[in-house]
Amino acid sequence: MTRPDPAVRRFVLVAIWLPVVLVAAGVIVQLVALPQLPSTIAVHWNAAGEADGFAPAWTQPLMTVLFGLGLPLLMALTSLAGLRRGDRGPTYRLMGASAAAVSALVTVALTGTLVMQAGLDDASQAPTVWVPLVASLLAGAVVGVSAWFLQPRTESVDAATRPATPLALAPNERVLWMRTISMSTGAAVAIVAAVLLVAVGAVVAWVTGSEPAVAWLLTAVALILVFFAATTLAFHVRVDDTGLHVDSVLGIPRFRVPLADVESAARVTVNPMGEFGGWGVRIAPSGRRFGIVLRTGEALEATRRNGRRFVVTVDDAGTAAALLEALVQRAGARP
Repeated sequence: MTRPDPAVRRFVLVAIWLPVVLVAAGVIVQLVALPQLPSTIAVHWNAAGEADGFAPAWTQPLMTVLFGLGLPLLMALTSLAGLRRGDRGPTYRLMGASAAAVSALVTVALTGTLVMQAGLDDASQAPTVWVPLVASLLAGAVVGVSAWFLQPRTESVDAATRPATPLALAPNERVLWMRTISMSTGAAVAIVAAVLLVAVGAVVAWVTGSEPAVAWLLTAVALILVFFAATTLAFHVRVDDTGLHVDSVLGIPRFRVPLADVESAARVTVNPMGEFGGWGVRIAPSGRRFGIVLRTGEALEATRRNGRRFVVTVDDAGTAAALLEALVQRAGARP
């Protein structure tokens, strides 16, 4: 029986087992403190650190489990499949460290704010939140940094690619290749869900009379997310005698690789998380690859004269690469 790769084992340790231990310890402390608490406790504080929101005491352990364990597990499970498949890169290491940090921050914050109210007769007497808030930030930072160094260093490799075999073209033959690409269903759902979550938060902030600055901030973030979602969910890809063109279906953004700037073209297989840190318009950690990465799988990669690579995930990428190679050769654009 083969043992799991060290990168997978360490990731599972920091992103799953460490949050389980942290949350279990926090919930035990909270359950022990419950008999000493008023039935209603403070759960929200204003900018001055004064309690202004209240809830039943039993909700605090529940929130600790939901957010202190639920969020890290969500982060871990979205990355674990790629790691087990053999994908590598600093993004996975960062996700593991972030999962551990979120768990520590949430657990310390919720446990601290609950325990400090033990012995009170009325939740309105709750102390200011600054001590548990600072403690939770420090805990998140320490646990996150420790989790980063507990995981082995791995790098995504920008492997050299072999140029595609050029298509046979007559001297005056006009050829055009076009495809439309769209975000994978899972990534699109995640983006839309994030937009809706922020939009709902903005609506709630306006309806409940929250501070105008908070309401306007949430509104601005929601509008920015709507713009980026609308302009990056689908693109038109075209190869013709002027080069490679990738345009959002809404017209912006637009990307060009002129024929004279193409050193080579190839069909490659792309893993968004491991190679680019996610989906969308991305720059690889190496800084040498820029991509329109909407899904896992085949992609067209055009290497520029300066060595930088432009990648776009698209069906029939092999044909596109072969055509681009043929057009460059016919135009005499390659020295």
